[in-house]
Amino acid sequence: MSSTDDQRNRPQRLKAVARCAVCNGEFGLIRHYRCGAALCSRKCVEHFALRRDSDSRWLWRFRVA
Repeated sequence: MSSTDDQRNRPQRLKAVARCAVCNGEFGLIRHYRCGAALCSRKCVEHFALRRDSDSRWLWRFRVA
C-alpha cells in the first residue's frame, strides 16, 4: 500500500471553528461569556439575555400548574 492510499483512507481531521452561540458569527478580539455560552458582541449578549428571560417566563407556567 502506498502512502497516497493511506492518506485517502484516513479520516480527515478538520479544525473546529469557534462560532457565536446566538448569531453563528466569527469571533473578533473580544469574546463575551454568559452561562457558558461564548458570544461575539454586546448585541448578542443582550439578545441572549432577552431570550433566556422569555424562556424562563414561558416555563414558569408549567411550574405553577
